[in-house]
Amino acid sequence: MSVLQRILQEKRGLLTVVAVILAIDIGLYAFAVYPWSNKVAQSEIRMAAAGGQLTDVTGAYAEASQTSSSKAIADSQLERFYSGVLPPDLAAARSLLSPYLDNLAADSNLVLERRTSVAEKERNSPLASLRTIMVLAGEYEDIREFIYELETAPEFILIESVVLGQANSSDDELVLTLGVATYYWEGPDEAS
Repeated sequence: MSVLQRILQEKRGLLTVVAVILAIDIGLYAFAVYPWSNKVAQSEIRMAAAGGQLTDVTGAYAEASQTSSSKAIADSQLERFYSGVLPPDLAAARSLLSPYLDNLAADSNLVLERRTSVAEKERNSPLASLRTIMVLAGEYEDIREFIYELETAPEFILIESVVLGQANSSDDELVLTLGVATYYWEGPDEAS
């Protein structure tokens, strides 16, 4: 008998116990450890994906929060503009344009030949405008001074058109046709 056969015959009980324990270990690994290790690996993959989604959602929330606060700031600044800068109504807009432009023209040595004003409601807006067209006569330097003073004034008056022409009576005198406007709060449009 060979040595291997002799060991198998003499130690048969011990080898059977080792074989049974080895079979149980293989069975436990195949039916318990391996499936659980796969589940743990898949859970780690899902956790990493959820962490990426959490980062994306957190970034989107921060962006939305910043947009919301920016909108609130813009709304408050717009409300401050409406209430603090713009004239509150047509009468205030008229009183802003009429004496201010007359005095500015007189201070700039310009002659006011005529002026027309028209109030208009802006479409799809709670604002209305008071547009004024003025025809002024004077020298070039005086016209430049008038326009400069008008542009740098704290009053909310917009220059919409400037037409400069030569007067018929004199070579030095120019005629300025100036279109200006100011806006005021009229409220929401009922027709819209």
